[in-house]
Amino acid sequence: MGVAGLIIGTLGTAYLQGRAAREQAEAQAAQAEANARLQAREAENAARNADQANKKAEEMARVNAQNVENRRRQMLQREGEQRAKIAASNVTATGSALNALADTRWDIDQDTAMQLYNGQQDVYQMFGQATDFANQSNKYKYNAAVEQNNAANYRAAGKRAQMNAWLGGAFSLASNLSGIGGGGSGGSSSASGTTTSTSSSGVGWSGGIVQPTIVPSMKMGVKGR
Repeated sequence: MGVAGLIIGTLGTAYLQGRAAREQAEAQAAQAEANARLQAREAENAARNADQANKKAEEMARVNAQNVENRRRQMLQREGEQRAKIAASNVTATGSALNALADTRWDIDQDTAMQLYNGQQDVYQMFGQATDFANQSNKYKYNAAVEQNNAANYRAAGKRAQMNAWLGGAFSLASNLSGIGGGGSGGSSSASGTTTSTSSSGVGWSGGIVQPTIVPSMKMGVKGR
C-alpha cells in the first residue's frame, strides 16, 4: 500500500469509528431525553392528582361538618318535641320521663359522634391519597432529572470517544509513517484494524464508545387513578 493509501485508510477508519461512536452516544442521549420528558409528564399528572385529592378532601371535611351539624339540630329538635310533650302532659321531668330525656340526649351525642367519625375517616383516606400522589410526583421528578443527567453524560462520552478515535488514527498514522521512514523497522498498527489510544485523561479506547456513568431511574408502582 502506498503512503497516500495508508494516510487515507488510517484517517478514514479513525473518522468513521469516531463518527459511529458519536452517533451511538447521540442516540442514547436522545432516548434518555425522551425518558426524561415522559417522567416529567408523569410528575405533572401526579402533582395534579395530588392537588385534586387535597381539594376533594377539604370539601369532604366541610360537607361532613355541615352534615353533622344538621343532624345534631334534628336530634335537638326531637329532644325539644319530647320535652314539650312531657310538659303538655303535666308530668314532671323526673323518674321515667327524666330517663327518657337522658336517653334522647345520649342518642344525640352518640349519633353525631359516629357520623363525625365516619366522615373523618373518609377525609383522612382522601388526604392519604393526596400524599401518595405527591410522593409519586417527587419520584417522577427525580427520575426526570436522572435521565437528563444521563443524556448529558452520553453526549460527553460520545465527544470523548470521537476525539479519541481521531487521535488514535493520528497516532497510528504517525507510527506507520515512522516505520516506513525507518526502513520498515518498528511496530505499526494496521490501517484497517481497530485503533487503540489513550486520551489525555488516561482513559484507554479501542474503537468503541467510552461508556459514561449512567444513574438508573427510580422504579415505582403507580396506583391507578
